[in-house]
Amino acid sequence: MSVKANALANYAGQLYTTLIGIVVYPFYLAWMGEEAYGLVGFFIVLQAWLNLLDMGMSPTLARETARAATHQGDQWQQLRGLVRSLEIVFLGLAVVMVVSITLGSDWIANHWLEVDTLSREEVAWCIVLMGFMVGMRWLASLYRSGIQGLERQVSLNVANVVIATFKFVGVLLILQFVSTQPSAYFEYQIAIALLELLVLGIMFYRLLGGRERWQGFSWAVLRPVLPFAGGVAYTAGIWILMTQLDKLLLSSFLPLSEYGYFTLVVVVANAIMTLTMPISRALMPRMTGLLASQEEAQMLRLYRHASQFIAATLLPVAGMVALYGGQLLYAWTGNMEAAQWGAPILLWYALGNGLLAIGAFQYYLQYAHGQLRLHVIYNTISVLIVVPVVVVAAWQWQAIGVAVAWCAFRLLSFLLWTPFVHSRFAPGIHRQWMTRDILPCAVATALMLLLYQWLGLSLWTLPRPWIFVSLMGMGVAILLVNAVVSSVGRDMIIRRLQERKHARATH
Repeated sequence: MSVKANALANYAGQLYTTLIGIVVYPFYLAWMGEEAYGLVGFFIVLQAWLNLLDMGMSPTLARETARAATHQGDQWQQLRGLVRSLEIVFLGLAVVMVVSITLGSDWIANHWLEVDTLSREEVAWCIVLMGFMVGMRWLASLYRSGIQGLERQVSLNVANVVIATFKFVGVLLILQFVSTQPSAYFEYQIAIALLELLVLGIMFYRLLGGRERWQGFSWAVLRPVLPFAGGVAYTAGIWILMTQLDKLLLSSFLPLSEYGYFTLVVVVANAIMTLTMPISRALMPRMTGLLASQEEAQMLRLYRHASQFIAATLLPVAGMVALYGGQLLYAWTGNMEAAQWGAPILLWYALGNGLLAIGAFQYYLQYAHGQLRLHVIYNTISVLIVVPVVVVAAWQWQAIGVAVAWCAFRLLSFLLWTPFVHSRFAPGIHRQWMTRDILPCAVATALMLLLYQWLGLSLWTLPRPWIFVSLMGMGVAILLVNAVVSSVGRDMIIRRLQERKHARATH
């Protein structure tokens, strides 16, 4: 299936999942309360940290399935053995994960979290439920990676949409008609996590095909992929440390009610990165396949076009969220206290995530080449810098401190590391990439935002629906400007105009 079809499917699925989450989160906050919603935020952080146990195996399976789909033959049979071996590893670690969280649930409830109104017993039980949920979702991620590697994103996103509907909308029925206790929320989510695991497992095995007898663990099949998996695992571990340490520390430093507000900020800021996930999921397997087929020039062309597309579409979103974060939070939740608390924090997270989304493209190059040595070195140096800075910032200035630190580091990383990686994997591309693919859209976005500030547009006095409409209109205006500024966008517009002109001439 084409990159375009896969990317469109990914965007449709991700857009639906993101939008449905945006719609229901204010109901969670209103019905469950700030503290209970803070537990939902803590679960998200816990799930991210426990992804350390993945050890790079999910991305490795995605890469190996992409390679096997290109070559077929013996590699397809080896892939089946790899899948079975990874399943055994994942299952064993999932058991360890669930047992560890269960044993530590009382300590987390009584000593780590700052709980005020919820009972400690309720919180401890919720943490036990979180452990089971994380274990099942983690197993499901293995099958999801395999489906992505086979470039069957259309089928995958259909399943994702159905599961997301049960996950986000179904629980509203529980909260409305059964109980608003956080334990009811997590008990329901366990059932959905089991459904997700079964659906994705069945889908992947149907795509994999074959009726060979059941295979056990095979070290011989697993050994060849360990260098790549080890590199991914190490960098993923460091990445989790850099991106989730602030959230983990703040879960203890902030009262659970304020952590609920912080969770809202994180949801909005992460939506910026969410917009890049569909294109990256479609892009990385295709770039890997093109390199495997000795089509490097076509791979680089795809790389630049994708970079320009992300710059044109994502920078306006990041800029609008940064500048109008308070109004956005208020329009979304109707909670003025949450909006005023989160606005200054969201500004820095939004800018940092915008820089991160553009800067992540250099990793796609390294991933496609299967050479992550430089990425390992970079992340090792980064974590030595970021961890002490984040700890001090969280201790001294709490949420605003870690937000500023995050943005500053992302800016330095983009300016210093991206050109270095380009010089190693695509010599001579960086200047064109910056001047033709990134900067035109960045400058256009900045000028439009300055224009909005000069016009003195204030949205606080508008009704909440009109705040949304105004923000969307302002964002679309920037997107249209970027479509003209971007060379890919201009070419597309010119081509469409020529096609219409030709169609009229023929009639």
